Amino acid sequence: MTASQVLSVVNHWLHPHQKTESLPTPHPAPDTNPSEGCAGYQVGVGTILHQQQLLIQQVNEQLCLPDELQELFNQTLDQLALWLHLLPAHPLHHCEPAGALRHALETAFWAVSSTQQIHVDHDLYPDRRRARQPLWRLMAGVAGLLHDSGRMISCVTIRDEQVGQWMATQQSLQSWLQQYRIERYCPHWQHCESRPDKPIPQEYTWTNLLLLEQLIPNNLRYALKPDHDKGILWQTFISALVGQSSPLAVKQLVNAVEVARLKSVKLHFVRGEALTGLAHPLAPEQPTLKETALKQTASKQPSGNGLEWLKQVVSRLNPDSVKWAKESLLLQWPEDVSSQEGLPEPDALLECWQEQGWLRPIANQVIIRRNGRQVIALQPEISKQCRQWLPASNAAAEATP
Repeated sequence: MTASQVLSVVNHWLHPHQKTESLPTPHPAPDTNPSEGCAGYQVGVGTILHQQQLLIQQVNEQLCLPDELQELFNQTLDQLALWLHLLPAHPLHHCEPAGALRHALETAFWAVSSTQQIHVDHDLYPDRRRARQPLWRLMAGVAGLLHDSGRMISCVTIRDEQVGQWMATQQSLQSWLQQYRIERYCPHWQHCESRPDKPIPQEYTWTNLLLLEQLIPNNLRYALKPDHDKGILWQTFISALVGQSSPLAVKQLVNAVEVARLKSVKLHFVRGEALTGLAHPLAPEQPTLKETALKQTASKQPSGNGLEWLKQVVSRLNPDSVKWAKESLLLQWPEDVSSQEGLPEPDALLECWQEQGWLRPIANQVIIRRNGRQVIALQPEISKQCRQWLPASNAAAEATP
């Protein structure tokens, strides 16, 4: 059994209900005896990306970019496919040929999706702010696409007996395979952390910067460095790649890219499909043994259902304390949750709701002060759902902001 077949068996065991079209394996010449492993230089970028066509289409729909900016994202994606070729992402998730590229696309999808919940450019006029929104989506998409690339190439080594080892930071894997006409190759895991649900170690995130010159086109640099921008777009992009926020970066977007990576890891591992439950929160259900084990090992991930917790909080509000800011329901924080039984700690609850995209930041702050009290604001869409849970006397009344 070849290594490629072993990867497929492992992936089928992890995701028994997932149906994916396998990549074609080229037939070697009759007089050759290829080593076991993934298909080599004959499999090009077009073939690899064709397998992910549906996911790429969903990412592009989230991006919704004009043609000139879409081309910059496409060029980055093509270059990343050249670099990663058929590498898997990790022994515990996306462990199949081209799993690394699929993980990158899923992270990009969630990163772009999060930009809809994060408000930026508060100091600009509305028309200018709207004009810059495509740049922010492009930045989030490319940051999500490249966020895990340093770890993925650092955790594997590929060696050929005749030509030596692939130098991952200097040459794309596709180029290396073509240069030496290597028909098959076998990736070997090395120094791979066993907890993919944890933040990426710093030694891997800094590797992203070593790949930046080769993976993004020059025009993308210019697009993310507009005049009079003070470097906010570019600094947010670099901060997202290294996982550390800088004074000029939008911290919420930096955190959102890491959250996007964790969504791809966890949902792929648990359900085999990272796009499950996009439009609506998942309904409560009995956890499987695999889900229970993952929750026990996850970092600061509270157990339970965020929607049920929100319903419990809203339904027990004091009728005299229900406040609104335009279409957003305001909750006193942490007073409205700290006195209720059966809820996680306020910090864990806040993290859960923020990950679901239900919180409405104001001036880049999740917790704000209003009339001398700390409050959090819910997004208009989830606030509409909360109306049915409000005490009867306040369900139809809104206070003037």
